[in-house]
Formats: sequence, C-alpha cells, structure tokens
Amino acid sequence: MNQLEELTIAEIVAKDFRTSDVFRNHGIDFCCGGKIQLTQAAKQHQIEVSKLVDEIKSIQNNENAQTHDYYNWQVDFLADYIEQVHHRYVAKEVPVLRSYLAKIAEVHGKNHPELKRVEKLFDASATALISHMQKEEKVLFPLIRKLAAINMDTTKAGKSAYIPVHNPIVVMIQEHETEGSRFKEIASLTQNYAVPADACNTYMVALSKLEAFEKDLHLHIHLENNILFPKAAELEKLFLQ
Repeated sequence: MNQLEELTIAEIVAKDFRTSDVFRNHGIDFCCGGKIQLTQAAKQHQIEVSKLVDEIKSIQNNENAQTHDYYNWQVDFLADYIEQVHHRYVAKEVPVLRSYLAKIAEVHGKNHPELKRVEKLFDASATALISHMQKEEKVLFPLIRKLAAINMDTTKAGKSAYIPVHNPIVVMIQEHETEGSRFKEIASLTQNYAVPADACNTYMVALSKLEAFEKDLHLHIHLENNILFPKAAELEKLFLQ
C-alpha cells in the first residue's frame, strides 16, 4: 500500500483542495465524512482504489491548475478568510435562495412535490447556519486568534490569558454534520440539482444557486473541520506542554 492510500480523505484534500473534485465526482464526502482512509472510501463506494489514486495524482501533478494554499495559512488569517468570504457569502445568498425556493415551490409544487421539502430543509439550514456563524464570529474565532497570539508570546502574562478551544470546536463540528446531512437530502431530492423539462427560468436559477451554495458550504466546512480546527487544537497542545 502506498502512502496516498493510507491517508484520509480529509488529509488529501487539506494538502491540495483541487483533489476535492475527485471525491465530489464520485459522491465521496470530503468535509464532514473525510476522516476515513482512501482505501476505506473506495470500498464503501465500490470504486477501485487505484482509479482514485490515479485521478488524485493527475491533479496533484498538474502545476498549471492554481488554488489557494489553505493548509499553510496561519490560523488567524484562515479564520479571517472564512469569516470575510464564506460567512459573507452565506449571509448574502440566504435571503435570495429563500425567495427563489418559496416561489418555485408555490408555482411548481404540484408537479414537483419534493420542492416543499427542499424549501423546508434549506430554511432550517439557513437559520442554523446564521446562528452557527454568529457563534464562530463572537466566540470561537476570537478564541483562536487569541490562542495564536498567546503561542507567539512566551511571557507569563501572555500565557495567563489562555482560554481552551476544544469544547467550542466539538460543538461546531457537530453542527457541521447536521448541515451536511441536510444538504445530502436536498441533493438527493433534486437528483443532484438536475433541471426538469418543465422548469422555468426561476427554477433553473434556483437550482443553480442552490448547488453553488452547497459547494461553497462543503469548502467552508472543509476549511474548518480539516484545517482550522486541527491546527487550533495543535496550538492548544503546544500551550499545555
């Protein structure tokens, strides 16, 4: 078994986010469910592990495809990025999508009864995500920034300000899993955002925006679960040594 096969999905994607396309194309969860080894994921999805390895290596060896080097960012910078990019995206898109989904559920609900369920799931997810982001912005992210600063300050005064981040991180991960499950159901109900033959323009736009929202959420959760939170936990360990 080579080294790549022994890595978890989360570890592979954390080092090179471009590889997330491989897992997305095969329906493999890389954010909430990324803690399993590549071999295990291949077995669960009945895919030859050699096929996954080849696809991953093809992307890793493509020097022309650029992506952010999230893994090597400092934790305070990464927290700022998540807040300014992903949190703002959610805040901007939620009211738009709520409006679109309510409209298509009303107009097309008779022929597509699943739309009522999609609308309900998204509304619940949106409400939870807004609360979730507020907790991160007001509690967890300030603690992570403080922890990063403390670990750069070796003085006793700096160390005395330490506040643990483990418990808030556990809560955030649990909430991520809930939203991941909700969007799995949304994707299933919409047949992975397939546009039906009788769809109007609003219906097409709604599905397109909903799919884009899910992709952004996957990256958002990945950055936290697989990079930010583990790095914050390592900083906490360093402090406690």
